[in-house]
Amino acid sequence: MTDLRPDSGDQDAAIDVLMAAYNGEKYLSEQIESILRQSDRVWTLTVRDDCSTDGTLAIARDYAERHPDRIIAQERTQNTGSAKQNFLEMLLDSSAPYVMFSDDDDVWLDDKISVTLSKMREMERDFGVGTPLLVHTDLTVADRNLTVTSRSMADSQQLDGGESRLSRLIVQNMVTGCTVMVNRPLADLVEGPFDGILMHDWWLALIAAAFGRIGYIDTPTVLYRQHGRNAVGASDARSISYNVNRSLDRDGTKKRLRDSFAQAGLFLEHFEQRLSESQIQMLRAYINIPRLGKLGRVRELRRHGFWKNTFVRRLGQVWFV
Repeated sequence: MTDLRPDSGDQDAAIDVLMAAYNGEKYLSEQIESILRQSDRVWTLTVRDDCSTDGTLAIARDYAERHPDRIIAQERTQNTGSAKQNFLEMLLDSSAPYVMFSDDDDVWLDDKISVTLSKMREMERDFGVGTPLLVHTDLTVADRNLTVTSRSMADSQQLDGGESRLSRLIVQNMVTGCTVMVNRPLADLVEGPFDGILMHDWWLALIAAAFGRIGYIDTPTVLYRQHGRNAVGASDARSISYNVNRSLDRDGTKKRLRDSFAQAGLFLEHFEQRLSESQIQMLRAYINIPRLGKLGRVRELRRHGFWKNTFVRRLGQVWFV
């Protein structure tokens, strides 16, 4: 596949922006334009279309033709079936010092790249350039017309973006992929196959928590558009209806728990040779929870701190585990 880099004297700061696109023709141009407006100019955008049935690929190719020094349009020959697979495969193909991820339906604020890169460089000074690092930010939630519905997704979803403990992140993802930047040492830890991984952002957060550092910027850098077809939505976790519906969704809650146990097992399988003994024992304890009786399950949640980040969510864990 063609891989063109921006013509810049600061190649050490080159950033790959990876966009996994699928049937995104309605909003794709707006998102690409927001990336073109970025104040930091040392980036390349790769749009990889996942066999869309609309005009997504044509739009991406048009932008690539008009901005050959900045934008690459790619077409998969077979649908991956998930944005996760598309993103992670693109990450394997990247070799840039820094990588960011873009959905095809949002709008980036003009300083998103510069703000994120500044935090990344701060962390490199603090922890070393060889440390696997992940930076993510808050988002502003908007409707399909970009009317703001929540200034802070962290507030509306009651998420703790500053959480970086592996024992917490195996239970609950706090990272939103379209805000993420990872450095090369972290990207180099990613290997296939990707079956069993729930989402690319969650997987990257686990790697950073286990082997490096996570940095959080509590300022929104993205207008996170909600239009009814989002792969992952942004419901208001503070609302009564949300909490009632979640408490009644027994099957859904149990499935989410099973999925988290399975992903923890996969993480241990992938990285056991790199993990510390204490990390291995903690992961094994979490994976083993379904084999225990009810009291044993709750006891393990308490003993290892396998808690989600709000009282209501923890009640749900105790009830459904």
